[in-house]
Amino acid sequence: MSRHWIYLRILQIFVDFVGVFVAFVLAYFFRVGPILSTDFPFPPFVAASTLAALSWSGFLILSKYYRVPPRSKIWRDFGLAIIGGIVASATLILVYFFQRELFFSRLINLYATGLGVGFLTASQLIFRKILARWKKNEKMVYRTLVVGANRVAERIIDAINRDPFAPHKIIGVIDPYGLQKSIRGSKILGKLDRLEAVCEREKVSSIIQCDAFEHTLNLISLCDEKNIKFQFEPALRGIFEENLRIRESANIKFVSFVQRDFKGLKKWRFRAIDQILRRIFDVD
Repeated sequence: MSRHWIYLRILQIFVDFVGVFVAFVLAYFFRVGPILSTDFPFPPFVAASTLAALSWSGFLILSKYYRVPPRSKIWRDFGLAIIGGIVASATLILVYFFQRELFFSRLINLYATGLGVGFLTASQLIFRKILARWKKNEKMVYRTLVVGANRVAERIIDAINRDPFAPHKIIGVIDPYGLQKSIRGSKILGKLDRLEAVCEREKVSSIIQCDAFEHTLNLISLCDEKNIKFQFEPALRGIFEENLRIRESANIKFVSFVQRDFKGLKKWRFRAIDQILRRIFDVD
């Protein structure tokens, strides 16, 4: 499944790069008219625009603009597109206008940024529509089985069913202990002893574990044997995702829990410090 979503995102990266490059070229003609100005030599501008478009695309890639699945809130992607436009404009200024002795055009940068952001927004909406259609038509998504018939399972099922981009199709629930007759949002397909048969019959490609953690090793072994994606809900193990860290020491990876029980302004201040520590020094 995810391979097709990644291929679509790669196509989007290429389309966005071409669109941003065209935005810079159009900005040139919007500024100087349907001519090739001697004040603004066109061939060097095209070369500088290529570098600017590459910097814009590179920023979007590194900021996870093309993440799979996409962010549920598109305004975050819109903000990243604007910041990327600022980075690209700065690249154009450094590469092209700093080499000109007399002339500098603010309008070219404004036109290019505006056209580029507009194109990226339209592109994001179109590709999101494609991904949402894949989800709705149950194509190229994980056929997901939930192990556990508790409130956590209901919350996960409800979130997946409501999210238009979640690459999962909940096909049913395994109640490990046979205590529940029904569950909101899906159907119960049997107890844990029916797990392998259900996986074969329903062509399961993903398992989300929400209960029966004493059987985790057996579930992982089954998923490894059947090439099934395995996931579990961290909170049920006393792990809270926001405070979960994976760190390396002595060439060994450790999962650590970092306590950050702050509120108000102090919470935001320590969150900013956390980002610096994690991204620059890779420590907590």
